Amino acid sequence: MGFTRRTFLGLATGAIATAANLSLGRTALAAVAPDSLQDEIAAIADRAIGEVATPGVQIALWRDGKPLSSFARGRANLETGTGTTIGSVFRIGSLTKQFTAALVALLAEQGMLELDAPASRYLPFLRKQPVFSVAELIHHTAGLHADEQAAPLSGEVTQSRVAESIAAQNNLFDFPPGTAWQYSNANYHVLGAIIEQVTGQTLAEAADTRLFSRLALSHTAFDNAADIVPGRVAGYAFGDGDPPVLQNAPCIDIVQAGGAGAMRSTADDLCRWHAELFDGRVVNGSSLQAMLAPARLRDGRMASAQRARKEDAMMGQTEYGFGLLLDRATRDGSLIVQHNGFIAGFSGYLATHVPSRLTVACLCNADPNPNLPFRALRRAVFAAVLAPPR
Repeated sequence: MGFTRRTFLGLATGAIATAANLSLGRTALAAVAPDSLQDEIAAIADRAIGEVATPGVQIALWRDGKPLSSFARGRANLETGTGTTIGSVFRIGSLTKQFTAALVALLAEQGMLELDAPASRYLPFLRKQPVFSVAELIHHTAGLHADEQAAPLSGEVTQSRVAESIAAQNNLFDFPPGTAWQYSNANYHVLGAIIEQVTGQTLAEAADTRLFSRLALSHTAFDNAADIVPGRVAGYAFGDGDPPVLQNAPCIDIVQAGGAGAMRSTADDLCRWHAELFDGRVVNGSSLQAMLAPARLRDGRMASAQRARKEDAMMGQTEYGFGLLLDRATRDGSLIVQHNGFIAGFSGYLATHVPSRLTVACLCNADPNPNLPFRALRRAVFAAVLAPPR
């Protein structure tokens, strides 16, 4: 999928402090000067293009459910010379996970599945395996081995087939379920298969009917290379050379990325998504609280207390919710939810300061690299609430 745990952690924000209980109340974001902030965001976008971090960049800034600014810079396609616009459509990689998790939460709300039920209740081919729950898949505490199936599947691909392939691995678990935390795409493939089983639809159909169409996310979908997508952006990788030379990203069967990373969208649609989610129009209040609650292990400890891999220690006390990183490195402990998304030739970032509903989304058509604008955007957009660096 063009995505590794090391990449994800390297581009995520640094250590996050723990803080007070979750609050969804509205508060003003102090000292935001919209004009100067917009100028700074435009400069960040221009710098990313100038440093050849990405051929194109698309950024949207929303507050309290309404757009403030949208920016597009650079090229959507280097071969045709097509410019990036605010309507250009990018693949979003692991930003997909929060949509998958929210869809599972919605199905649970509707009584179609239970979060604490064993995954084997919905996927019988798991019944001979150690028990792990639907919620443990969501939280990356199920222990499923992080690698994808050894070879791409042929023929019609469903998430159920992908999940069966994962279950057939010689070593399915990296640790006993519920005892540690480890980011794994496999968890969200299995969630996609559960969605297909309980709805009787493909993952793409279930998400469209229950989320995208209902919320007017008109540029958002589970992608398929066969689709004709107006404004579709081409993705790029970096070849040899100093500086590295841009080249076409390898072709992948995006459908197989499924619930872990197969979606496409725009920056404005992503901001709208967070506006709908945090205003309670995706799931009800108790379900939203559950989505924003830190993952816990079976012994009751925070999932951050037991990282399965030593390199994950760099996350510090960052917690994980339903496809969301929970960032409390703020002056008052208020919550910023965020996530990165990486898949062959594309990189993305989406973050919201929940109390003020200030949201920024950024999509780039290049593989992860140190000059992507995500860190700079986080510092600029949330400067008024971020705790000073230590």
